[in-house]
Amino acid sequence: MTTVRIRGEEQPGFLEILSNWLPHQPWFPAPRGRRSLTRVGGLRLPTPQGDPDSGLFLEHHVFDLELPQGPQRISVPVALRSRPSALAGKTAFIGKLTDQNGKDLWVYDGARDRAFLAAWLEMARRRQGSRNGRSRGEALAGFESWDAFELKMRRSAVQAQDASHTRTLVAPEDAAEEGDWEKKVVVDFLRRPTQQRTPLLETVLTLTRANSRSVPRVLGTISGAWEKTATAADEAEWENGDLSVIREAGVEAPSAWDLARAALKAGRSFSAEAGELGRWLGTFHADLAGAFGAHPQSTAQLKSMAQNAQAALSSQWAGVRQEFDEDEAADLHEVIDLMTMQLRDAGEPLMLQQIHGDLSLGQAHQMTPQRWVFNESDGLIERALGLRDVVTMLMSAANLVMEVANETPEASSTEEGEAQAPVNFGQWYEEFTKSFLKGYRSSDVDASGVDSVFFRAAMLAEALELFAQWEGSWVFRPSMLLQAEG
Repeated sequence: MTTVRIRGEEQPGFLEILSNWLPHQPWFPAPRGRRSLTRVGGLRLPTPQGDPDSGLFLEHHVFDLELPQGPQRISVPVALRSRPSALAGKTAFIGKLTDQNGKDLWVYDGARDRAFLAAWLEMARRRQGSRNGRSRGEALAGFESWDAFELKMRRSAVQAQDASHTRTLVAPEDAAEEGDWEKKVVVDFLRRPTQQRTPLLETVLTLTRANSRSVPRVLGTISGAWEKTATAADEAEWENGDLSVIREAGVEAPSAWDLARAALKAGRSFSAEAGELGRWLGTFHADLAGAFGAHPQSTAQLKSMAQNAQAALSSQWAGVRQEFDEDEAADLHEVIDLMTMQLRDAGEPLMLQQIHGDLSLGQAHQMTPQRWVFNESDGLIERALGLRDVVTMLMSAANLVMEVANETPEASSTEEGEAQAPVNFGQWYEEFTKSFLKGYRSSDVDASGVDSVFFRAAMLAEALELFAQWEGSWVFRPSMLLQAEG
């Protein structure tokens, strides 16, 4: 029996149920008021093998949404089913309608439907295109050699990093629930498609094509087209852009913050993980320098940086000096005077390059014990020193230690009721720092920045600020503040 192909947009009530569903979606630009939808593009997908619904149709639609403030473009993937299906799930249900032949159709959000996801991923993996040539999948980073995606996958909604995206985590049936992150992918549906890619996506694509593994790589993209204008001769003008981006699932893997926190609360060392984390941060910086270039500071930039470092040290010290006793204050004052002199005499320019700029343990994720990746979603900055990321990572670890120390009673016990030895928080942090810096220096990065007085001055200024934030509560040894090595 031949199934007659239907088109969702031609079915009575299709646009109406979409209009009722759309205002409840967080990415939708007009939650209130009257609106009209005009289909301006889209594509049909082949049905993957194994779905029991013979009346299944998979479609992707691009609509122009007319609003008082001007038109907006939205992207809506849908699965049309002849019966309710667990392959889509209740949360993906959009609505029910009756087609032109009087048969019931259940409409689901394709971003959550397993059949749609399998077909979508295969379009990218196999580099398939639509019949009219306006839509095409692209595979990168060896994605074309992955096993085919089948219906027996697991999928779950996860938080997208962009408010205008919908993100779905997809895992093969044999992948571990908590692990096997290199087998899993995240599929971002760009609900507000445009012709231009964001600078961050361009950056990650460049790193992916340069074989970087320090960020979650882009594994595939699916591009499409939509009608822009119509001429007097009724010939449409078309725009092209990304409809979806498929990436490694690194940002869903456990963060360094969560892993380090669990280790610290259990009284376990985190030195081995810190060494790998530092090495991967160095690799991240080396990847950015290799892909986008690096250049030494000018004399004026070096002088300005030295002046700013002196001012930061002076300001932070003035704010907390009264918190120390006379001997401690004298020691710190001596160290600050020495650093100030070294900063004035600094004459060796450091390398400027693209870096993250505000990294923390929460933005580093462990995909495997031997691989960490960094979440670039908060943006990257150009013409900066790599030591800035090193400082913010180490200060993030220091803040974690302070949090756990303030949550931990003086005496605690294990789950078996045995007394747990008190954690030496200062020693734990010093071991973390030593291992992290050793790992960073062992990478391919130019590590001269972390061996400079600018690094030591930045660490001391940030430590004094952290000391002030915790209102004088402190668990570290004086060396945490002195940072006088070298």
